[in-house]
Amino acid sequence: QYYVKDVERKGKLLRLIMMLTATTSNSGEADKSTCIDPLPPMKYVYFHMGMTGRISTPDYVPSLESLSGNDTFPPPHTHLIIKVGKVKVAFSDPRRFGAVSIDSNGPLDSQWNTFATDALDPDSSLALDGLIGHRKGVKALLLDQRAIVSGVGNWIADELCYQARIHPDQAYLTNDEVKLLKFHLDNILKIGIDAKDNDFPKDWIFHRRWSKNSKTQMKDRDGNTVLFIQSGGRSSAIVPSLQKNQKRKKPESDNSNDDVKNTNTTAITKSIPKKEKALVKKRTRTSSEKQQNKNSKKEVPPLRIPTRRSKRLTK
Repeated sequence: QYYVKDVERKGKLLRLIMMLTATTSNSGEADKSTCIDPLPPMKYVYFHMGMTGRISTPDYVPSLESLSGNDTFPPPHTHLIIKVGKVKVAFSDPRRFGAVSIDSNGPLDSQWNTFATDALDPDSSLALDGLIGHRKGVKALLLDQRAIVSGVGNWIADELCYQARIHPDQAYLTNDEVKLLKFHLDNILKIGIDAKDNDFPKDWIFHRRWSKNSKTQMKDRDGNTVLFIQSGGRSSAIVPSLQKNQKRKKPESDNSNDDVKNTNTTAITKSIPKKEKALVKKRTRTSSEKQQNKNSKKEVPPLRIPTRRSKRLTK
């Protein structure tokens, strides 16, 4: 028998750490009579929530827009019910993009190991420093669950960029901009977890981003126009008057600059005709090389002057 020691999360991926109870017989050697391998001391149970996955109890069934008004337990499209004594927990997923696995070497285990730190993890603040000076747009990096942090989806990224007044395609973020993103991300996640049925603050752009196909012009709480663009491969709601994409150059302290310079120099050298390569080398010699070449030159013997005077001169 196993018991749940801990529950961890990275984005939409949950992991239950299951430990073998001390009373369970497990000598550490296979039973020769039944050829049954000993039970591993620890197992992982993975739950991937996908797009519509949810975990429900008889006391609380999270709402779904596609299943509004249906709060029965177990909810529709339930694929697994876990019972521990009198406690029941159901895993349901209408669109079936989620998954459940108890294989410690399966695809969900591999996915867990490749995912970045969860955005609510205390270490996420250090991980977010990876946004500073990065050449890719901030939203594309946030949506990549393996790049900086995990757990930031499309609407959270939009809300974060809106509250921080940063364009989702903005690259080469400054240290101050990343500090602002850290503050707002922590605030958005904590409020979002405590809120039920999408009861978010009225000034959030969250309430406007679902009206993309509306015939009326969408505006934020302050009357600013809301537009929809493609950013990070996803539809994104922005307020152009507040979120401006500033054109910036790569920071000079970026180590990749050296690689670029070396590559360009090699390309230019290859394009020089053979006849002019020697001239280029001659012009690019250092002062030390010039001095060394000067000292290594052979000494010219002095001009010999005849001592005998010419007859023509004596006359």
